[in-house]
Amino acid sequence: MAFHRSLLVAVFAAGILAAAPAGAAQQEQKKEEKSTFMSPATYNRISRAHDAIEEGKYQSALESLQDLADDVKERPYEYAVTLQTIGYVYIAQEDFETAVKYYRQALELNALPTEPEKQVVYTLAQLYATLGQFQNTINMLEQWFKTAENPPADAYVMLANAYAALERFKEAYPPIKQALAKADQPKEDWYKLALGIQFELQKYREAAETLEVLIANWPERDMYWRQLSGIYLQLEEDAKALATMALAYERGMIEKGEDILNLVRLYMLNGVPVKAGEVLSKGIQEGKVENTLKNQELLAQAWIQAREFDKGIAALGEAAKLSDDGELFIRQAQLYVSMANWDGAAAAARRALEKGGLDQKKTGQAWLLLGTASAEKKDFNTAVEAFNKARGYEDTRRTATQWLNFVQTEQQVTSLN
Repeated sequence: MAFHRSLLVAVFAAGILAAAPAGAAQQEQKKEEKSTFMSPATYNRISRAHDAIEEGKYQSALESLQDLADDVKERPYEYAVTLQTIGYVYIAQEDFETAVKYYRQALELNALPTEPEKQVVYTLAQLYATLGQFQNTINMLEQWFKTAENPPADAYVMLANAYAALERFKEAYPPIKQALAKADQPKEDWYKLALGIQFELQKYREAAETLEVLIANWPERDMYWRQLSGIYLQLEEDAKALATMALAYERGMIEKGEDILNLVRLYMLNGVPVKAGEVLSKGIQEGKVENTLKNQELLAQAWIQAREFDKGIAALGEAAKLSDDGELFIRQAQLYVSMANWDGAAAAARRALEKGGLDQKKTGQAWLLLGTASAEKKDFNTAVEAFNKARGYEDTRRTATQWLNFVQTEQQVTSLN
């Protein structure tokens, strides 16, 4: 546990400082208003307890310290240092609730010198944070910050974490900004905390800047690329959103189907349908994107917008196979008509009718398309039959009648020749 280890190191150093015997720090004692006299005997007993703690002999240390506490109760400074050391034993055993009790007792004696007292307050803030008692963490840190000289970045992070845990994001933001400003080098967790707060406060421009730092330092984290692209979309910077996802894709970091689909949609949004078609086609072929009706329709849309009509027709055909009705075959037939591919149009219209599931309007369209393609092929018998069918539907009746008259005239001319 990283926090546990750092807490132990800090507390141990502070404990040794607080437990210095009178003769070893006589000049410093004169500067303190509080009495900091500690007899050599008490110092030696505390030192032996520290040795036992370092050896993992916690019960032995506790027993000797409890005996010492009984002996020095009438001497506030020695009693406070003893209670602090007992608290340290409980920290070493990760019994943080009990550690809090002893540290509070040591603090409430008001007998510790300034620096050891500040360390106790800071340790209490850490302990409360570990226990999830975030308001107590804030209270301790506010007390500590009043006298702290050049507070480390970690202290600001702890305060920001506590406020964020209580969903007091406006109060959390200034300390995390101070922490990042003081940090010698970027720490990923700190920037992630800042990012979460920025999202909550809807500070999207700042969030984009934070994500740019995260990507610069941890480019292997695909999540940051996706988040930055999303932020750019929120900021209506569509080109940046696309560039971010496209670069991640080129680096091999976009592997999930939904992420690939998002990239495809960004290409479409930015007017680059040919790239959308290439990316989606590859994704489906590699099995990263599901071969679904919806995805095949999107692929067809990309190819058609890119004016790659043959590929668009093929995608519509694949989509039509996955559909419950023949409507997509109608769209396929319409594309064939636009390309003057009459054989293709006729075949697609027939498949639409064979698959069925069409409403009245679509059924009439299918017969009309079959008739039109057949007429262009000079297959007048099929055309007449198809137009007669199309006349049976209100939406296609007028056009089918016009075509039917034309075809019958053509038939007469052909028979005369």
